[in-house]
Amino acid sequence: MSIKDLFKTYEELSKKANEADQAWDKEPENEKLEQAFDEAYEKEYEAFSNLVNGIEKLTNGMIDKKTAGVMVRRKKEELKAIIERMA
Repeated sequence: MSIKDLFKTYEELSKKANEADQAWDKEPENEKLEQAFDEAYEKEYEAFSNLVNGIEKLTNGMIDKKTAGVMVRRKKEELKAIIERMA
């Protein structure tokens, strides 16, 4: 999977996890909403890990996993702009 695809997947799953979190916040006693959030978050985290690993691999380790994780969390829009300019 390309870095663009990894980023797109992460964005989509992050949005779904946020939506599930908001729904659960409205009804914190609802176990189905809690379970839906847990599942969405697991998928988001897997996509995050795949993206971080993809960045490390793309840069031949010049950007390590820790730094890549920080980039994804704190510099998401800047990272998105760089990835979009890639061939």
